[in-house]
Amino acid sequence: MRILEQRTLGKHEDERLNEDGLHVGNGFVAVVDGVTSKSRANIWEPTPGVVAKNTLLEALRTAPDDTDMRGMQQLVDEALRAQYRKITSGQDSTTAYFCDHPNDRLQANAVIYSEALHEIWLFGDCQAMVNGRSIPTTKRVDMLLGELRSFAWQALELQRSQQGEMGKREADAASANNGDATTTGSGLNPRREPNNDLSLNNNPTRETTDGSTVPDPARELIMPFLRLQSQFANRRGEYGYFVFDGFTDPKYPIHTIPVRPGDEVVLASDGYPKLRPTLDESERELERLRREDPHLVREFRTTKGFAPGSESFDDRTYIRFVA
Repeated sequence: MRILEQRTLGKHEDERLNEDGLHVGNGFVAVVDGVTSKSRANIWEPTPGVVAKNTLLEALRTAPDDTDMRGMQQLVDEALRAQYRKITSGQDSTTAYFCDHPNDRLQANAVIYSEALHEIWLFGDCQAMVNGRSIPTTKRVDMLLGELRSFAWQALELQRSQQGEMGKREADAASANNGDATTTGSGLNPRREPNNDLSLNNNPTRETTDGSTVPDPARELIMPFLRLQSQFANRRGEYGYFVFDGFTDPKYPIHTIPVRPGDEVVLASDGYPKLRPTLDESERELERLRREDPHLVREFRTTKGFAPGSESFDDRTYIRFVA
């Protein structure tokens, strides 16, 4: 195996908050993507995604080189459940708590190449490409929620536009009446906000790379649905999806890709929404998206956008090698 290029970079300036990870060694190449938490509890530090990532990387480091796909799944699940037991000194109630509170679990996706078995295992929505052919991994539920955020964003844009036009009409009317804006006739108040406004008085925000915050009201509007998403974790069906969380289905169908000697392989996290055969091409696509669709509500509809001044909307990891 020959590594051609690799990179992992967090969306925050503090790389300790990078929830992506990269493993190369003991017969495996892997990209790990810790899931951004939707939990209201403060159980894991610095973030659940970082703890999940580190737990998977440690499991990969200790895996025998002949571990097969199901063996790897079991190894990772056991490592995550060990984390659950650790926070309450091994009490049995720990597992029961996390069974009942899926949003508080450690969660991560991974794509793993086994050199011994010449296989790629797609555990969740990380990405793979073999000889320039990309393997799609987008979840149905992510498409749904990306569409929903796009809908909310565009509705809020229309609402702001209407309010701006209404303010201009009022200013023009006041000027025409020498500043007398008294409303007569029906008693309707033109300044009253419509009942169907998507108003968010709490000024919802999201973090930028320097720790400051900027509004993302569309994400805040869909947050209840983002929290509901975990109900479908490791379930079959239209909205079901695989994610490492310590409670995976041992028979869940995992996409396995055969790899031949000499094949050129790319593994990446979903921080590269338009995966390309080289790192430079993938970075250029990311920059094009940032320039043309910075809120990620039109061409590439997802559940969060680029923060001002940020190069990416998510942590990103990429590795290319020849098997």
